[in-house]
Amino acid sequence: MVLRVDRSIDARKKRMPDVFLSHSSRDKAIVRQLAEDLCYLQVDAFLDEWELQPGDSLSDVIGFALEKSRYVAVVLGNNFSDSRWARDKMNQALAREKRANGGIVLPLLCGNAEMPAFLENKVYLDLRENGYYPSLVRLAAMVHQVSRQRVEYALQLEHPETIGDCIHALRYCGVDPFVILDASDWQEIAAAGGEVDGDRIRFSLNRVLTHPNISPHLRDLMRKLRRKVRHRPDRW
Repeated sequence: MVLRVDRSIDARKKRMPDVFLSHSSRDKAIVRQLAEDLCYLQVDAFLDEWELQPGDSLSDVIGFALEKSRYVAVVLGNNFSDSRWARDKMNQALAREKRANGGIVLPLLCGNAEMPAFLENKVYLDLRENGYYPSLVRLAAMVHQVSRQRVEYALQLEHPETIGDCIHALRYCGVDPFVILDASDWQEIAAAGGEVDGDRIRFSLNRVLTHPNISPHLRDLMRKLRRKVRHRPDRW
C-alpha cells in the first residue's frame, strides 16, 4: 500500500512534513538519495527540488517548511561548511528548537564535514558507509515514535543492508511502513486499477506494470519498487 503526498502550492500551506532536509546544493546527490529512501519507510521528507514551483519565493517557501516540519535534518555533507545558505537554515532551525524547548534539529553525517561547534553536544546519525541503513531505521523509527530500545533490538537482529532490511527492522518494532508517492504518481496508479482508500491506495504491481496506458515514469517507478523491496509480494 502507498500513501499520497500532495506537493501542490495550495496543499503545502497545510502540510507538515516529517523531516526537512537542510543541505548544501553541492551535496544534492546524496540528499536526493536520502529523501527517496526515506519515502520507502513512510517518512515524508521535504526536499527543495521536489517542492519549489516557478515563481516561488525561495526564502518564503523554504522558511515556511522549515518552521512546519516535525524535524530538521542538518545534512553534514562534504560541502556543508562552504554553504552560507545551509548554515543560515541551520541557525533558523536551532532558533526554532530553542523556542520550542525540544529536540528538533538532527545532525546527519554524510561526508567529511566537521561537526559545527554548536552541534557537538547533539547525538547524531552517521549515514556514511556501513552506517547508512541502520541510521535510516533510527531516523524512521524516531518519526514513527518507536522507542530507542526497541529499535536497537531490531538492529541487532536485522543488520540492515538494503531498504528491504530496513522495512523488516521497522516491522519487528511494530511499524509496517507504507511507501510515500507524489500525488501525480498516486493518481496514475488509481487510474491503472488501484483500490483507493482515502489517501492510501492498494494495487497489484504486475497489473500496473502491464497496463497499456501508464507513463514511462510510472513504469520505471514500479520496477524500482520491485528492485528496492524484493521481499514484497505482487500485492501492494
